[in-house]
This record gives sequence, structure tokens and C-alpha cells, in this order.
Amino acid sequence: MKILILGAKGMLGHGLMEVFSDLEPIGWDIDPPPLVKGGGVDITDKSSTSKKISDLGPDIVINAAAYTNVDASETKKELAMEVNGEAVEYLAEICAKLGTILVHYSTDYVFDGRKREGYTENEIPKNPVNIYGQSKLLGEKKISNCKLQNSNFKFYLIRTSWLFGPYGKNFAGTILNLSKTRDKIKVVNDQWGKPTYTLDLARATRKIIEEKYPSGVYHLTNEGVCSWYEFAKEIVRLVGLKTKVLPCKSEEFPRPAKRPHYSILLNTKLPPMRSWQEALKEYLKIKN
Repeated sequence: MKILILGAKGMLGHGLMEVFSDLEPIGWDIDPPPLVKGGGVDITDKSSTSKKISDLGPDIVINAAAYTNVDASETKKELAMEVNGEAVEYLAEICAKLGTILVHYSTDYVFDGRKREGYTENEIPKNPVNIYGQSKLLGEKKISNCKLQNSNFKFYLIRTSWLFGPYGKNFAGTILNLSKTRDKIKVVNDQWGKPTYTLDLARATRKIIEEKYPSGVYHLTNEGVCSWYEFAKEIVRLVGLKTKVLPCKSEEFPRPAKRPHYSILLNTKLPPMRSWQEALKEYLKIKN
């Protein structure tokens, strides 16, 4: 099985390369990754991307490439839409043509965040509250349109949320660093979601592929719901530091991009993953 992982240098990409390492995956990023087998590819370049993937002839393309800067997306809307939306159409088209399975990751931010009880895989996303969410929703629509045009096209559209992992910048790493240098930290307590460990997400992705689950939409997160404040408090508690974590409202920390209040993804199709607290313990053993 020949597997191509796009975005191999990113936080999730690193996790995927590790989890699939025994299958010798090929890793591509916009710049040639220095530590992984592969090369450089700009997925927004339709012609070049299509040719490179056609020449490689993979059985599976796992797309972990994305423009993930939520705040910067507000001023770089065109770039976000191009990477997270239009480029996904290019990937879907070439995968459909080759008979290749496409795995693509989306986000809890495609929902407006008004539903406290959370969102199932079958609910239709609408009214994302920021540009990033809009761009990821565009990517989802591109995959759906490709499926309508080619009934044999097989894909796994995996929505996830609040990613943290050993590689790259993320909330858990930021709180870990701040807690070592500050006496107190303020963290918002009015945004709720499900933290997800990149290595657990990569393992669940492999399970879907190897067990040949039906094509469609899946929600993959670690189990348990919390606020960013509760997430931060658990990090500080597990590390054993005396830093005070104080709750605050989103209005106290205005940011360019609005965040949904309740972006809880409900998994109704797969066995539940372990709790985010258990995953966090593993992460902290690596990072601390």
C-alpha cells in the first residue's frame, strides 16, 4: 500500500508519519521535509500537484496540509480559501481520476457553535463564525461535489478539534511554557470543545483505512468536553506547578477571529478514543 502524506512537516503530519512509519509513507510539504522521505509540493498549484500525484500513483492520499492560523485568516482570506478550499478540490479530482482514496481533515469550526450538546457527523455545517471555518467548509463542499460527479470516489472526511501534539505550536505547549515562567495565567472559560492528541488521531485514521470503513464523514476526537480554562488547569496540575490558572471571558481577550462557544464533535460511527486527560499525560511525558 503506497501512502502519500501531504503536510508532513506539520503537527498532525509528523504524527501521521510516525504512526504509518512501518508502511514507509511518502511525506510531502510545501518545502521538502528535511527529516522525512519525500519532496516539496504546493497543493494550490493544480497542474504541478496533479502531475506529481499521478506520477507517484499512491493508493491513499492523506491530506494534513492546511492554513491553520485562525486569526491571520481574517486578513488573509484569499490564502485561507485557496489552501483549505480550492486546493482540496484539486486533490479530490486527481484522487477520483486515479481511483485513490483521499483522507482529508476538517474542523469543529465549520459549525456556528450555538448547539451546547454538540454536533454529529450527519448534521449540516452552516454559518461558521470566522474565515478559517468558512475556508474549511469550502473544502468539505469541494469533496462532496466531487463525490456527486464520481460515485466511485472514496474519501474519508475527518473532522477533529483542539489539536495538540509533540511537534509544532499548540495550546498545550503554550500553557506548559507559560506556566514555567508566570505566577498566574488567564484563560477563557466560555469556549467548550474536545482536545485531541495528534498521535491518537493518526492511530484512529489508520484504523479507518485498514478496516475499510465506508466512505464518508467521521468525527475523531479524544473523549471528554472541557473549556480552554479547564484544559489549562489540567496541564498545570499534571506538571505539578503552582501557577494559578484564572478563568475569564472571551471579551477580555479580543482576537481578530471570533471563536464558536460550543464546538463539540460527537462521534457516532467509531469506537470512542481514550479521554483527553489520558492523552495529555502521554503528551506531557514527551514534552516535559
